[in-house]
Amino acid sequence: MPKAPKPTASRWQRKPQLVRFGKREIETRGLAQGFWTDLYHRALTVYWPVFFGTAAAIFVVLNAIFAFFFWLGKEPIANVAKDLPLSLFYFSIETLATVGYGDMHPGNLYAHVVVTLEIFTGLSTLAVFTGLIFARFSRPRAQIIFAERIVLGRHSGQTHLMARLANARHSAVSEAKAEIWFIHLEDTPEGRRFIRFKQLKLRQPRNPIFAFSWILFHPVDETSPLFGLGPEALEAMDARILVVFDGLDDVSGQRLNVRRAYNYPDLRFGHVYSDILTPGQEGAPPQLDYGKIHDTEPEDE
Repeated sequence: MPKAPKPTASRWQRKPQLVRFGKREIETRGLAQGFWTDLYHRALTVYWPVFFGTAAAIFVVLNAIFAFFFWLGKEPIANVAKDLPLSLFYFSIETLATVGYGDMHPGNLYAHVVVTLEIFTGLSTLAVFTGLIFARFSRPRAQIIFAERIVLGRHSGQTHLMARLANARHSAVSEAKAEIWFIHLEDTPEGRRFIRFKQLKLRQPRNPIFAFSWILFHPVDETSPLFGLGPEALEAMDARILVVFDGLDDVSGQRLNVRRAYNYPDLRFGHVYSDILTPGQEGAPPQLDYGKIHDTEPEDE
């Protein structure tokens, strides 16, 4: 009987990878994650210093490679200085950047061939980095503030799960809509554990014009997945609450999508959000205090 082929690096991940979603971390295994697997996604998600540092390193490496090719030829560059290979490196930079100061130029057919290849490589590289920079700048970034805690308290005579968010930009978000998901572990009768996603019904899931603040209300009644669950039960279920926001930015005209995950310790029982809106005095406009967006208080106060 032939032996089964051993897993190769192209099929299986060699080392575990730590993935972070919000405050939660999980270690992944068994997935091929080579450097070239998703290079475009990496270029869009790395920090700006890493992005420009990588671009600078690629620029230096490319010029060093073409300087080496020039060095292989026999007197390929006219008027080149004697401090080889540094002068060849500078000539490569001029060629790749299409500067052309005029003091150095290709001196034979070999140099012209290398210069042609370098100019083509430089134009292609410039186009790639220009596209990546544009893609990074053009991505819509929502300035939505989520309260650090979600609360479970009484509102209008009924227990509600409440999540507060605010618009940090002084521009409206049209067609805003929000969802709250209850995520938890569940044991099946066969003894297996699965992650369950249950959408919680909201009293007002849509907001035509989201300009300042918004509190989402989920009534905890007999039909709610949270009905009858206390802190101990939520901890045993490894419960999490996911708040998802989506809307159309009036300034850029692009869709905004942002989310915030809460673990069970982030849920405060018997609390409500503190009021952040106070009426103005003597005809003054009302005041909205964003500094209190995270504040909660016991519901009996």
